[in-house]
Amino acid sequence: MKNEMAGLKAMFRRTMVVVARMDGRIDDIQKSLSALAAKGDISSLNDRMDGFAGLLLDSRQRWAVHPDTLNQHHDRLTKLEERRA
Repeated sequence: MKNEMAGLKAMFRRTMVVVARMDGRIDDIQKSLSALAAKGDISSLNDRMDGFAGLLLDSRQRWAVHPDTLNQHHDRLTKLEERRA
């Protein structure tokens, strides 16, 4: 009985050592995965910011062209009104 108990204690100690090593590795894996998730979030955020910047530039271009377009319509309407008169 004493020999069996000693054998079980030795096996339990070896098991605890393996579990402790795995726990350390799991913590490292968890930290690595957290870093990857953070990088993915940052990449997604950068993509959204680039999209917003593109919309802003497009909007600026449209506002710059808008007065010219209105002037062209005004000239065209003036010519059409002169034809009617």
